[in-house]
Amino acid sequence: MERKSARRTLTALSCLALATLAAPRAARAEESLSKPEKPGEGWEFYTDGRIQSFFSWAVGDGTPPATTNDLETGLPRHQVLPTGGTGTADQSSSFLRKADGSLSNVQVNHLNTMRVRSGFTGNVVGLGVRRQLNDWTKVTGYISVTSIVDSQSQKKYFQSVPDVREGYLMIQGPWGSFLAGRTAVLFNRGAVQADFLYLHGYGVGFPGDLVSAGGFPTAGQIGYGVLANGFGAGFVYSTPTLAGIQLNTGLYDPASLTGSTIERTKYLRPEFELTADEPLGALGKTHVYLNGGYQPNYQQSKTDDTKQNLYGLGYGARVELGPVHVAGGGHWGKGLGLAYPSLPSDAVYDAQSKLRETDGFYFMGQLALGRVDINAGFGQTRIKLTATDRTADPGNMFGDPAQSVIKSQTGISGAVVVHAAQWLHFDVDVMHTDAKWSLGERQQNMFYNAGTTITW
Repeated sequence: MERKSARRTLTALSCLALATLAAPRAARAEESLSKPEKPGEGWEFYTDGRIQSFFSWAVGDGTPPATTNDLETGLPRHQVLPTGGTGTADQSSSFLRKADGSLSNVQVNHLNTMRVRSGFTGNVVGLGVRRQLNDWTKVTGYISVTSIVDSQSQKKYFQSVPDVREGYLMIQGPWGSFLAGRTAVLFNRGAVQADFLYLHGYGVGFPGDLVSAGGFPTAGQIGYGVLANGFGAGFVYSTPTLAGIQLNTGLYDPASLTGSTIERTKYLRPEFELTADEPLGALGKTHVYLNGGYQPNYQQSKTDDTKQNLYGLGYGARVELGPVHVAGGGHWGKGLGLAYPSLPSDAVYDAQSKLRETDGFYFMGQLALGRVDINAGFGQTRIKLTATDRTADPGNMFGDPAQSVIKSQTGISGAVVVHAAQWLHFDVDVMHTDAKWSLGERQQNMFYNAGTTITW
């Protein structure tokens, strides 16, 4: 993959406004614009959303150079694939010294850059309408638009118009609900909800590619133990909640693995999420989730016998006991990558377009002290090497494989949020990230963020 193309891929790590509308509806207030005088005799119009802006400072290691050279001989050892870490933006460089004190041609990169940017969710304005069809059936239509805080000169790769992130209609009744349109998909939705509720709902976390925002907001804990669920067009049926248990099933447009040899798709992608909620008396509650998805991918201009299956499972739980809120979970599958399933990159497939196995886990905690929340989290995503990755290059005098690929990303986060009012929130958050490649390259960074969010 060319480095320019990979940068576009890295930028897409930030396409994670996912938390905004994947988060529980209870976390988003609604403001009614107009209501009918009598139920069922007209439409109710309502709005919800948030506007936020943050100072963000990134400091630490730059991305490893495209080629790793031997320190003493100066000869190239292997290529370093750029997927992973923070991207290649705003780097300075220096060269290491040999044992005799002379400068080598082994380059190291450094980061020290400040930006004004959006937070984890981006700026979102939602507009909804709903109406009673009869005493037991309600019809809802909803559209949300996401935009970001960004300077024109910093938009290297960007969407020229705001992103219409959601647009769907939903019918609800005693039998459950049916949704048709575009909204947050089900696979690993629970992990993104946990990140939103207990860690980065009013913050930034990982800012993704540091200069360009790709038309998207920042990523919170996503890529570091949390796999994003993304948005998709599809049909979703949700059962009524029985004894706290609900099953959600969906069929979504398949996602093409652009750039691989298995771009062709055929069928709608099935996904599910099973949730269970249980109150803990007057003290709190528990929430448990299990979700997953599956999609076959086929080679272009080949028979259907030559295919690979992208799939995954997500699992986790949240517990709230008074002011103490904790969450933990993980994901596992094939072809999932670092950020969200089906985002094409070297973390998803190897040089032979063989899908890679991926897993990850996270732990988060929150101490809710009235108007102040103290949040912390840890997560790690791991990419399993394939046989191609481990095979030594026969023409390499050092015995290295031809390419070094991203192996793991670990993130440790902390945040303090002050709720000055129900609609006004101030956040200071920090995050330490550690990205490792298969042949020894490493990138460690610190991110410092502070800003304000208003919600309605």
